[in-house]
Amino acid sequence: MRKGWSIVMLALLCGCLTGCNQMGVKQNADSAFEQVRDRFAEQQAFTFHGRTKLVTGDTASGNAVSFSGRKAGGDMLMRVDFAVPEQKQAKSLSLLSKNEQLYVKSEGSPDWKNTSGHDTVFRQEMSNWDPVFAMEQINEMKKSVLPLKDRAPDDDIEAVRILMDSTKLKNWLAEQMKSQASARTESFAAGASVMQTEAVHPPRLKYALKLSDGTWNRPRTGATIQSTEPPVDEIIDQMELEAEYTVYYNKNTMLPTNMTMSIRSEYDMNDQRVREYTQVETFLQNYGQVIPVPDPAAGATG
Repeated sequence: MRKGWSIVMLALLCGCLTGCNQMGVKQNADSAFEQVRDRFAEQQAFTFHGRTKLVTGDTASGNAVSFSGRKAGGDMLMRVDFAVPEQKQAKSLSLLSKNEQLYVKSEGSPDWKNTSGHDTVFRQEMSNWDPVFAMEQINEMKKSVLPLKDRAPDDDIEAVRILMDSTKLKNWLAEQMKSQASARTESFAAGASVMQTEAVHPPRLKYALKLSDGTWNRPRTGATIQSTEPPVDEIIDQMELEAEYTVYYNKNTMLPTNMTMSIRSEYDMNDQRVREYTQVETFLQNYGQVIPVPDPAAGATG
């Protein structure tokens, strides 16, 4: 009887130790992410570059968008290169945030243009690829932080997996879509200028929604501008969405070296169920190395 009781107590003790160990691992993952988040927020200079992978049904686009840029204090310079399959070519767009103003320079243009007054989509464009915005979004929408097994224990890189809150992400996405649709409607209703035409280009597929090919944000003319609203809420309500980030960081500096966003979605578009998978991979380096951004003052126009 005594021996049996000892076995029971040993089993209970092992169970408690296992549970405590798992809890400790999770707490360590949370703590690691918080340290990485805080250290990254302190950085005044770094460079970054990245790429996307998009799969829609049986169609894959390995580099739908590639991007690069640098942060210098409160300023940021970014270049976005995106494929235009229907035209069998690639185009680029440069974005510059300086002194809380946003400037844009399209491919082939020598001058920066101030987007003041009609910059909604351009600001969303910059947010799509801005690692600072990505980290803020992770922190705001994280549901849980999980540890990842270190497959290369001899190096200095470790990683955590962050599951995103789908409801919060869908709410944010709905607001993004409505802002884009509103920007398009206002521009076409006013008789789009050159700057307005540039300002309503389609979104760049970050959130696994190839909606620029659908009907929700197509330009509308005449009475339909006032009478027809894009079915954003309907699209979002019936959407299935799963998203997560993997953040790789240097365990000595606690600074991120790579952030990979993966998102899977299903939604109805044009009477079909669309399944998409998107991955956005961002690499970060050159922390503390300040490279000044251009001065747009000489060529900026409103």
